[in-house]
Amino acid sequence: MAGDVLNGVRYVFECPRCLFPKGPSEMHTSKMAATLAVSIFSSNLFAETIYQSGSIGQTGIPWQTLAGTGVDSDVFVGARFEIDQPVRTTRIGGHFVGHPLNPSNEFFGALIHLENETDFPNSNDLSSPDVLGVAILTFPDLSDEVFGELSTAIDPGWYAVIFGSGFYGTNAVGVALRNGVDNGMQSYIAWQSGTGWRELSSLFNNQYFVVEGTIIPEPATSILLLLGAGSLFAMRRCSFARR
Repeated sequence: MAGDVLNGVRYVFECPRCLFPKGPSEMHTSKMAATLAVSIFSSNLFAETIYQSGSIGQTGIPWQTLAGTGVDSDVFVGARFEIDQPVRTTRIGGHFVGHPLNPSNEFFGALIHLENETDFPNSNDLSSPDVLGVAILTFPDLSDEVFGELSTAIDPGWYAVIFGSGFYGTNAVGVALRNGVDNGMQSYIAWQSGTGWRELSSLFNNQYFVVEGTIIPEPATSILLLLGAGSLFAMRRCSFARR
């Protein structure tokens, strides 16, 4: 680092092209520029609730005293939902409990793309291309909120989150509890062996299913913010600074 003194003012020079500011105000400006750049992607750093069917009810309920919808190899259950902006999911889950005699407590959750608000998954075994991703979850011994990681980018449109067992290496038996309060009108659906996919909202309500993720910024917005942050940072770095 070299320094020149002109008219009693010392200028700090750290590279062949730029005079780097070293005063408190310049450091503050540099931090502001860095903060602005980071804030562009702040929505990608923290998961948000993309979809939640309702509020979760009382947890800690044993298998023997609950009311719920079956989740096993003969019954899959879930809900449709719509998003209006691009999202990257991070995890899916809900309020579940497992059977006390389960040989294994693992069950699956799947994220499925739908054509519209009345569509169903295209396959009974969830092997069709509309299945965008699968998470493996674990039934708790007492009812609780559980999640499985599922990372995939999805565009605005209709989707379903479905939970079951018997595929993807799972074979547990459990239930999705029905002791919450729905967030308005929900579109619950289910698959049952022998009957296939069906509407469930007229039969069972107040279930708790959740999809979490991060909102993907629009490309134009990200570029403009990055250019603004970079210009501010470069402008301050290439100015003279008094000490």
